[in-house]
Amino acid sequence: LTPTSDWGYHPVSGAAMSSIRPLRLIPSGVQSWHRDTIAASGDAFAYCSTMSLHIFRLKDNSLRQMIAAHERAITAICWCPEDNNLLASCAVNNRLVIWDLENEEERYAFKAAEVPLLMDWACAGDKIAYATEAGNVMLWDYKATKTSKAFSVAAKSAKVLRWHPKNPNKLLCGVEDGSLVVYNTQTSKKVVIVGKSKTSKDAVTDAQWDPLSEDYLLVSFADGSLTLYDASNQKEIHSFDKQAQPIRSMAWAKAQPGNFVTATDRVGLLKLWNVSQRTPLTQIKVGKSGVLCVKAVPSEPNWFVLSFKNSSVGLFDIAARQIRYMSSPGHAETIFDVVFHPKDHDLIGTASYDGYIKLWRISTSESLREMYAGKDQLLYGLSFGPGATRVCAVSSLGFLMIWKVENGEQQLRLQLHTGQAYRCEWNPRGANLIATGGADGAACVVSPNGEIVHRLVHPQAVYGVSWHAKQESILATGCQDGVVRIFNLQVGTKPDVLLQGHEARVFNVAFHPLLANIICSGSDDKTIRVWNWSPAYKGQRELRKLVGHTAYVRGLLWHPEFPHILFSGSWDATIRVWDVSEQRCIHCSHEHHADVYGLAVHPARPFFLVSSSRDTTIRLWIFEDMIRPMLIQALLRPESMVEMLGGSLDEAAACIVSPPGSVPAKKLLFGKASADLATELQSVGAARPIGLQVYQKILTYFMYRQGLEDLWGLIANIRGEMLPGGMTTHRGFFHERELIACQKSKALELASNRGPVGIGAKQEERYLKAAQIMLRVGDIRSYCRFTAQAGHWERAICIAPAVSHQFWQELISEYMETLSTSGDVEEAAPFLIGIGRAGKLVDNYIERSDMDNAFVVAKAACDGLLPSEARSSSSDAAPRPPPSDDARTRLEEVAAVLSARYSEQGEPLLAAMCFLAVSKSSRAISCLSRSHEVVLAYALSDLLGVQQDPSVLKLLSQSAEHDGRLHVAAEILTMHPQGQNIHLPLLAARQRDQEVLRAYAPTTREQHKELADAAFARGEKAAAVLSYACARLDEQAVQLGVDALCELFSTPGGWTLSEARAILDPMESMQVQDMGVKEIASTLACAAYVGLVEASMLGYHELMFPLAQTL
Repeated sequence: LTPTSDWGYHPVSGAAMSSIRPLRLIPSGVQSWHRDTIAASGDAFAYCSTMSLHIFRLKDNSLRQMIAAHERAITAICWCPEDNNLLASCAVNNRLVIWDLENEEERYAFKAAEVPLLMDWACAGDKIAYATEAGNVMLWDYKATKTSKAFSVAAKSAKVLRWHPKNPNKLLCGVEDGSLVVYNTQTSKKVVIVGKSKTSKDAVTDAQWDPLSEDYLLVSFADGSLTLYDASNQKEIHSFDKQAQPIRSMAWAKAQPGNFVTATDRVGLLKLWNVSQRTPLTQIKVGKSGVLCVKAVPSEPNWFVLSFKNSSVGLFDIAARQIRYMSSPGHAETIFDVVFHPKDHDLIGTASYDGYIKLWRISTSESLREMYAGKDQLLYGLSFGPGATRVCAVSSLGFLMIWKVENGEQQLRLQLHTGQAYRCEWNPRGANLIATGGADGAACVVSPNGEIVHRLVHPQAVYGVSWHAKQESILATGCQDGVVRIFNLQVGTKPDVLLQGHEARVFNVAFHPLLANIICSGSDDKTIRVWNWSPAYKGQRELRKLVGHTAYVRGLLWHPEFPHILFSGSWDATIRVWDVSEQRCIHCSHEHHADVYGLAVHPARPFFLVSSSRDTTIRLWIFEDMIRPMLIQALLRPESMVEMLGGSLDEAAACIVSPPGSVPAKKLLFGKASADLATELQSVGAARPIGLQVYQKILTYFMYRQGLEDLWGLIANIRGEMLPGGMTTHRGFFHERELIACQKSKALELASNRGPVGIGAKQEERYLKAAQIMLRVGDIRSYCRFTAQAGHWERAICIAPAVSHQFWQELISEYMETLSTSGDVEEAAPFLIGIGRAGKLVDNYIERSDMDNAFVVAKAACDGLLPSEARSSSSDAAPRPPPSDDARTRLEEVAAVLSARYSEQGEPLLAAMCFLAVSKSSRAISCLSRSHEVVLAYALSDLLGVQQDPSVLKLLSQSAEHDGRLHVAAEILTMHPQGQNIHLPLLAARQRDQEVLRAYAPTTREQHKELADAAFARGEKAAAVLSYACARLDEQAVQLGVDALCELFSTPGGWTLSEARAILDPMESMQVQDMGVKEIASTLACAAYVGLVEASMLGYHELMFPLAQTL
């Protein structure tokens, strides 16, 4: 049968083999300009970015789904109180939608006459209330598909809209003038509470019904006042102390009757109140940024979802006073540009409409640093300077700004343009100049100190600028008039070349990184043009016109290894892959939900891409399908990498400068990274076995997976080797042998102010983080020391007896000398460790889905580094007991649970590394092979001396065969346990030239025919099917195979998979297009039945239903 996957036998279209595949994404931040952009249900919490919904599981805080909800900005979301599967959203395009989350589809929707700004769902019934920009408060009966007007307030004045949590007929609206409207839908009666409307007219900032009362409601105002009202008589019941900072949001604490929390957008604090007291009971730090909104979680009375001013989202447990989850601060608006850090290839920089430059750690998806351009400064482009010590950006007000990357300090703020500045590019060569383009019709060339070296005048706005990759004085611009201009700044400020052909503005231009005379441009005419810009060129300058996008073209990116491959992004929300040599699109991705602006390729991994969009996500892509056969060959024969390199660049250019399709592009590598790798691999020669560092270099160049950098340290530990560079603490995975030492080193780095802990971390936070690490690894003395240094002396003194009585006395003496004040209330972890209940601490970490720390504690307990209940704490010299079998079992159980979590999240490499961390190599390889990561499974098996999985070998061989690398395919099959007898003869039989693999399969087709007839005569049907297939007598093989399988299935004593596979495997080589309909149907039915049984036995339950449907 002809497989449909990329590992199949037979050629598939170029589009399939040239696809970019989404790897993962860095989610958007929560938007900050509307109030109700977070929500919670019984099993999930959600937030909205500009146009998308992000839904997270409560059980493990993982991203469950992301829905492209609207084409315009979302204004509010709310969950159905009666059905966790229904979530509603509204947007500025007037649409209100109720989403069926399980099916990710609209259940109900309609378009309102006015823009909806607020919405809330009644506690019972089928009603949603929404307030419009015009001031109308409407009721939507979504099942009856009708709307009605409840009442009106002044335009744009509705600030809060709340249904009563127990009475579905009572609706509350807080108004900008400080009044409140209470409406009864049953009686259509409206009651107005004066509030501040007759005095200061301070706006209502939030209002909440008291869940224990029919008529009481809590109201906060813009002047910082907080009041409890009785809606039945419109009177004030109780007034609280006025706050210096206005309350932005409130929520009742369900687990603490009469208590509620308030938040302000000025600081990251929650204040806990009781309705009977004027002042707050306490205040709790919840983050580093102001809180925009707080929502109670219905199923967890002590939990609250928080949105922050820095666009992050948190889940807070008020009883434990701890953050259970905090997202990395993402962008809340369109990300116009994305670039890789030139030195640290695990970093990317982004520029956004929200006015922020952010630096992201790719391996962890964390935002490491942010640089703010200032109010009303929307950022359109960024570029790193030489050495990556500085980064520049341009803004909507025409400013060029430069920051130091190390600390975010702004070094330059210069207005270059009148109106917007659209693009900037820092030239790392020559005079180190920056080029910008602006709405004032100028392209400016500026030195880093702000000196304007050139002002290149254009007839209209300049959108795109690009420096030549190799000639430092050559600059290209894209203009509103549709012309691409090429300047040679050594000659003058007049354009050397005009490239004319576009029918609308040119938004972007990109010089080819390899071919000196080639440039491309993208335009609002929806096309991409490829040009020969050389002044000496006398032919037709427009070489290609790429047509396919259905909206304006924005992002452009040449591939640095394949000269004929170009990527583009567009307002049609797609990324297209172009074969420029043939002038056609070979792949189109629809993963983004809005305009695609930024495209970048990894400097050292040319098959790893990143993109940015108006949907406010950053997406990571792999472009591996085209080069997978090359990868397989390089793994099998590293020294043959040189065979994959292209020749001269003139040879590479021929396929582009010649008429489309006249000179086919060769699938060879022309970039510097491939040449460097080939040079390194040449030294390997034919030496076998292949070393760890060779595998590392090959896979690092060809592949990207999250955690791949950590894989090599795990393998080295299992093999008993040391990688160059030694042990590093900046990793996500450690082998159990190095785990404790690495964690201690990490803690010492934090305490010494060298380790990263996020944006703007204080020294106290560093000491506390270091202390927690020391606690988990069983170094209680250091835990106490760091805790005391952070100022939390009482906590340190409480735990000190777990070290020794003498140490306890020393710590008390030091404390008395410092006269330190007490810190926060002690957490449970140090007490559990101190009394020897590490197992309970592991359980607690697992319950809150903190699997990494659970594993660390379990390992420390396994190694006897933590106190046990049986061990005396009075002597420092007491010997550690040997690890118990139970502790070892517990460690491996934690690794398995953590692995399962990563598998659920679609991260098979991370799942495998959990098992590698405890030296369970076979289970790690199984994780990879079951997830179709066959290249990694092969490499891991070879490096760790584990027998190769036959299914992995078969898939690798198929991929090599597919690309015409027949000797590589045959070499792989020599490792297969049935290679010599079954798979090599079948491989040879599938080739037209029977001599090409004669060394691997010497039997001729005529001899196979004789063997088939003899086997059939003996009643050996499996052998006969194999020999008929090898003789290319497909009709006989299929007919006999189907009959033999049906006979096998009806065997009274049952049958085995190996018996079925012996018959079915040869039938997989048949050319399905040459069979009759009956033969195809019979063969597919047999294959589906065997697959169904095999899927059931292997636990692939998700495959069983589609296989059963085939039957």
